[in-house]
Amino acid sequence: MIVVGRIHASRSATVACLLSDLDCFYNILLDCVNANPILWAWRANRLLPRAWTIIFCSLLQNPTTVKNLISRLILGVLFVLGLAYSASHASAQEAPDRVILFIIDGLSPQAPERIEMPHYNALKEKGVLYKEMHLPLPGHPDKGPDYPWSCSLPNPMLMSGTPFVGIDGIRESMIQHSFDPKETAFIVNARSYLDVSGGFGTYVSKSRNPDSLVIDITTKTMKEQDFAFMRVHLQRPGIEGMKVSWEKYSDQPYYRNIWHEESRYRNALEIADEQLGRFVDWLKAEELWDGTVLMICGDHGQADEGWHEPYSPAANKTPLLIVGAGVSVPRTFGYCEIFDIAPTIAHLAKRKKPAFSCGRILHEAFDENVDAPKVAKSVQRLNEVLIKAHALPDAQKKLLSEEGFMTLDDLGKWHTTEAGADFDQFALQQEALLNSVPK
Repeated sequence: MIVVGRIHASRSATVACLLSDLDCFYNILLDCVNANPILWAWRANRLLPRAWTIIFCSLLQNPTTVKNLISRLILGVLFVLGLAYSASHASAQEAPDRVILFIIDGLSPQAPERIEMPHYNALKEKGVLYKEMHLPLPGHPDKGPDYPWSCSLPNPMLMSGTPFVGIDGIRESMIQHSFDPKETAFIVNARSYLDVSGGFGTYVSKSRNPDSLVIDITTKTMKEQDFAFMRVHLQRPGIEGMKVSWEKYSDQPYYRNIWHEESRYRNALEIADEQLGRFVDWLKAEELWDGTVLMICGDHGQADEGWHEPYSPAANKTPLLIVGAGVSVPRTFGYCEIFDIAPTIAHLAKRKKPAFSCGRILHEAFDENVDAPKVAKSVQRLNEVLIKAHALPDAQKKLLSEEGFMTLDDLGKWHTTEAGADFDQFALQQEALLNSVPK
């Protein structure tokens, strides 16, 4: 009973308790023998062969020897059990053969419910869904000294796991650099991603082509070589969502309304969903599905009026769906952040986490006994701060700037404040600065 009551203690504490309990048991036994040695010798003689009776009686007179023998026996049993547990635990956490980051450009969290996406929704029934993956306001600044990237700002953040994309060494700390280049591939139908392609052994960019070509190239490439990590990016939904907002199409019924029945965005997402289903079917037919973790998300969301205008709240969130090898029972969570992708990929593949990553590992997606922890929701907080600051009159914006407030235009310098590379502190710092400005 004593041992059972302590079963949930730490391993070392459990061993100590066992030895203590055995010491008590031995002393009780010894007291009984000493109280009536003739009776105990007679019982031993009845139960054991004579040679064992002599050993038994001899051992009772040598307490230290008995305790040492029992201790070694218990430790040996625990050691064997520990090895068995470690082996079973290790196999349960075994790295998948491949992790594929499947990007549907401009995927809105509302899209799977408002647009026909049967393949995505079928996967959702078997996977772990984060309804909203939050990302810093998805601006698309022109490439220059303060923003040395060819793509929208969520993309370097996605691959590095940090918003501090102006920090020295950031390019070499993106998730693909945690793998041997020969193990990685990036396939996309746009030319904007050159600056986040460094470190990929295979990089194919086929601009202005249909999403079906991305899947054609991906499956062809995978037949030639198996990869440990891939980024597969379908660009057309984001392009067509942008066109919905163009003045050029002001005479169309879908102008500035991505949800219209004739919307170009709607049509592009339906096609992207078909390509997703086609890719999953191919993985299964090639017997690759069981070794694959598929992480499906957008690189940003989509404003209702089209495009991902940074100060539109709908643009700074996208769903994340994780399916495949090792994924726990179907579950749904409300919140995660774009910075969580890179460290989770590194954890799954048992590779080094990107050096500047500030995200967390999404353990709950792979263990049904783990709940999502409470988090600071710093991305959501910072976005609200930036949107409020953007709406201020110019005079107040000037005061904010003089106090050291960082806007999207200052993105390349976000790491230079007193908060350093601590994103939670940076978000709190910027919030405090905003609140300090006279109304």
